[in-house]
Amino acid sequence: MKHLLPIALLAGIVTVSCQTSKQTEETAASDTTAAAAAKAPVTLTKKWETEPVLTTCESVIYDKANDVLYVANINGTPDGKDGNGFISKVSLDGKVTEAQWVKGMDAPKGMGIANGKLYVTDIDRVHEIDISSGKITKTYPVQGAKFLNDITTDAAGKVYVSDMAAGQILVLENGKLTKWIENLQGPNGLFAEGNEILTVLWDAKTLNTIDPSSKQLTVKTDSIENGDGIEAIGNGEYLVSSWNGMVTHIGSDWKKTLVLDTRADSVSAADIEYIQEKNLLLVPTFFKNKVVAYELQR
Repeated sequence: MKHLLPIALLAGIVTVSCQTSKQTEETAASDTTAAAAAKAPVTLTKKWETEPVLTTCESVIYDKANDVLYVANINGTPDGKDGNGFISKVSLDGKVTEAQWVKGMDAPKGMGIANGKLYVTDIDRVHEIDISSGKITKTYPVQGAKFLNDITTDAAGKVYVSDMAAGQILVLENGKLTKWIENLQGPNGLFAEGNEILTVLWDAKTLNTIDPSSKQLTVKTDSIENGDGIEAIGNGEYLVSSWNGMVTHIGSDWKKTLVLDTRADSVSAADIEYIQEKNLLLVPTFFKNKVVAYELQR
């Protein structure tokens, strides 16, 4: 028993020392996290999420004229010709008001709005939906398409469409869908702004601008993993989503800062939407079957 006392005392000292060391490390980590948050150009605070009924939701877009969100639901595999895909209507407070507003698609993904029409990619075709009636009025097949993905529309009403697997961007103008630019490394997200088209390249992991006149592509930011959606937030700044669960802030100097990371919870961040008037970021979570809204603060 005499020999056990010093050993027990020593064990206690080691335990206390380890606990103190651990607490010090945790405090330092917490301080580092707080410091990083304080330096972040924007912060995102969760505001609401929909019920998990938006089946394999890939994209969300805001219809300002009708003050409503549209959500594209693959409802199957991203390249499956199964006829299960649909578009949902969601209110600005996160209520799914019409789960299957438009049906009859296979795997709808990117969306764009122009002249009262909602344009939606669907593997190898683009649907034109009359918003007032909620009916598909035209479908544009794309010969040789491999994996149509995102859509953006410009001020003139042109509709740009990315084909990620074929490495090209197409344009729909005056009822005709033609190739616009080729030989790109996995074009996914598109965003029309002023006299430029922004695109994020999945394979090259870059955010780029394209001059519509010369079709010259310029790399602006690199090392963007699984780049998906692009949204402008004002002051020459952007948010870029990464499908595997990140949202990155891109400053006016094109430097990047991670502002949302849900990878640890296996929550994707697919084709996002941002409503500047409401400071609201909408993130479709793909396999989690819901859209999550975050309030953005500078």
